[in-house]
Amino acid sequence: MSETREYIIVGQDQGSSYTLWDVAPAPTDATKCAIALEEIGVEAMDAFGEVTTMWAASARAAVDQHVAHLRERSGVDNYGLSPDSNMEAYGPLGDAAPAIEPYGSAEALAVAGATVYRLEGTSTPGVPNFNVFGVRERNRIETRDRVRAGMVNSGLTWNQSNVTVGVVALGDEPGGSSLDLAFACAVLAATGQLAASALAGLVLIGELGLDGKLRSVRDIRDLVRAAADAGAPVVLVPDANVPEAREVDGIRVLGASTLSEALNLLAGHAHHPGNCVHCNGRRGAHRPCTYRQQCPDCAADAIEPVGA
Repeated sequence: MSETREYIIVGQDQGSSYTLWDVAPAPTDATKCAIALEEIGVEAMDAFGEVTTMWAASARAAVDQHVAHLRERSGVDNYGLSPDSNMEAYGPLGDAAPAIEPYGSAEALAVAGATVYRLEGTSTPGVPNFNVFGVRERNRIETRDRVRAGMVNSGLTWNQSNVTVGVVALGDEPGGSSLDLAFACAVLAATGQLAASALAGLVLIGELGLDGKLRSVRDIRDLVRAAADAGAPVVLVPDANVPEAREVDGIRVLGASTLSEALNLLAGHAHHPGNCVHCNGRRGAHRPCTYRQQCPDCAADAIEPVGA
């Protein structure tokens, strides 16, 4: 017997047919699932659609069950999917339920104007969209376009989902391009292309070019000093900024020339101390720790924190 899981279906009942907008596995965590359903419900309602959940062995089977229910309710014998349906989301016949979550959430840290900000990214099923919140109005469109183009031109996948990244501001909404790298990593982690835990404790600084290259930013010493003062153990900056950034004491500085190179560093735990017991034990991505700041894995195992 095929394994089943819960699917979220988003679309619109046309009376004589059903227009499928998207279908995806529901988060297995009850709290995350409730949040996702609430967010998707608002989006769907604004577009005159509806959200339904079904347990099935595949996305296609879940949609078929939903359409069968609507067919019975409508009394229309030939009730089915409309030509405008998203058939890519519908999936092939016999497509098995995925073992991993293609949608999720992530956090990243960045610096702008000598202030450390937290970015919160989410990816949920629904009408494909990319929303940016929490930055100055004049920077919003430019940031969104640079991040999306930089990712696509780096050969990375841009998920056909509802992606939102918001800046949790402590004061005024930040501006400038130093947040680009953190925005991109938050999107990648929220869409399952990077372990979300790999971003914990790390501050990301850098402008993202349309070609995926990391461009230097101004006032890098002030930005890195703000990260160090906030207790961050590691900062990742564009290669061109590395010499100046390393003039700041109390924080480890890594450099990358492209978004792809930055992701390779994060996925390979290059931002962790070389003698990190949890990296050596291959436990997967986790927060880097230093003598000043213990990572959760070290705390849970009662291990003294290791440092660079």
